Amino acid sequence: MQPMDNKARPKVHVGSYAPSRMDEWTSLDIETVTTEPTKPEDDGLTGLSTNAATLQSEFEGRPTHLDEVKQRHLEVLVTAGMLPESGLADVHPERALSWVVNSINGRLNPDGLTIPLLGSSLENVQLKTKVTDEATVVMLTVEDGEHPELVRELPLPLDAASTLEATFHQGRLHLRW
Repeated sequence: MQPMDNKARPKVHVGSYAPSRMDEWTSLDIETVTTEPTKPEDDGLTGLSTNAATLQSEFEGRPTHLDEVKQRHLEVLVTAGMLPESGLADVHPERALSWVVNSINGRLNPDGLTIPLLGSSLENVQLKTKVTDEATVVMLTVEDGEHPELVRELPLPLDAASTLEATFHQGRLHLRW
């Protein structure tokens, strides 16, 4: 479709800077959860007894040794600069989030992720979000008076923006979507 006034207009490419709502970070509120310590309930189990179905499902859920070796090898190649992380993130977008979460000792869950922040208080943790064309990005900032602040950007699925919520419970940050 040609413009009506025949003037040349600049082309805008993905990744170029143009002020819009997508370039703005918005603050994400973090809820705190406090629980009273409770006595463990006696469920009738003693010692290390468990059923075979539970053990089998745990075994099947674990990655194989070869899968772990491949993952570690890719991480070493990216860290050494032999493979560009951005190239791998384009081919395997789910790995970008996994690498960032693993690098800060976090854990991916089916409905979100958990990041241990033991020793930090809620006042030292900030979350900001922005939505891009490809993903919902969450910027985690953890401040420490003695050390430089820790800043990580977590690329979440695009549809996570509508249901994203954060809670801080017993020194752990939980993001759910």
